[in-house]
Amino acid sequence: MKEEFVKEYMKTKVITVEKRVTLKEVARIMTENKVGSVIVVENDKPVGIITEHDIVRAIGKGKELETKAEEIMTVSLITIREDSPISGALSLMRTYNIRHLPVTDNDGKLKGIISIRDIARAIDDILEA
Repeated sequence: MKEEFVKEYMKTKVITVEKRVTLKEVARIMTENKVGSVIVVENDKPVGIITEHDIVRAIGKGKELETKAEEIMTVSLITIREDSPISGALSLMRTYNIRHLPVTDNDGKLKGIISIRDIARAIDDILEA
């Protein structure tokens, strides 16, 4: 069976924001781009992620729309390298109960993102082969 790698299935167009962007702006960016998460970057490196769940939780806790991204982002960011096998991405997603993994190169720079849907597509390809 052929080994599939993260770089073959990741999306290279990643929607990113900076730490100082407001909650309102993050929600607008996610809506306009039809995505469920954005990666917070600093010097081309991922430092956090904001998901739809994070936005709902922030509003539920009474955060203002002008709250900065850095105050609501998940900072315990789990990433995967682009040369990792798909099975490694699936394992991380299952272990940490997450649906999106930022993909980095050897220097930790953001190269893409892989979602549970991308993993399902990879598994489909493996099963068809």
